[in-house]
Amino acid sequence: MKNRVVLLSLTIAGLFCWILMFVLNASSRDFGGISYLLSVSGAALVGTGVGSLIQLERLSRDPAYRQRQKAQFDERNQAIRDRAGCIAGFLTVGLLVVSGLIFLGLEWFGIPDWVGWVFIGIYLFYTLAFLGLYKWLQRKM
Repeated sequence: MKNRVVLLSLTIAGLFCWILMFVLNASSRDFGGISYLLSVSGAALVGTGVGSLIQLERLSRDPAYRQRQKAQFDERNQAIRDRAGCIAGFLTVGLLVVSGLIFLGLEWFGIPDWVGWVFIGIYLFYTLAFLGLYKWLQRKM
């Protein structure tokens, strides 16, 4: 349902772009570049919206698609996806702090010290935010 609303909004925005293009072309002033931009963006929005709506309607009638959607968005897969995201974020921030330490150690390359300290600060912020949110969610749930 949410996808359908977004796609309808895109289609309506494309139609408004076309209407504005026709209004600008009907006026006596020259809006050549703007009306061309509105016509292209309107066509792209309408084409994307209508095409995606047709595909969404076709897929919603397919029982195998509905079964895959249920399997994809069940609680177990959500928990796996959240855990994988957490691990990926931790590894990314860990690599950030390692690069910060390397930048602090390699100051003869002309890299300022503040760059390394910013990376280490980002790591500390991530760690504190993670621990705070973890404790808050434990109490909330």
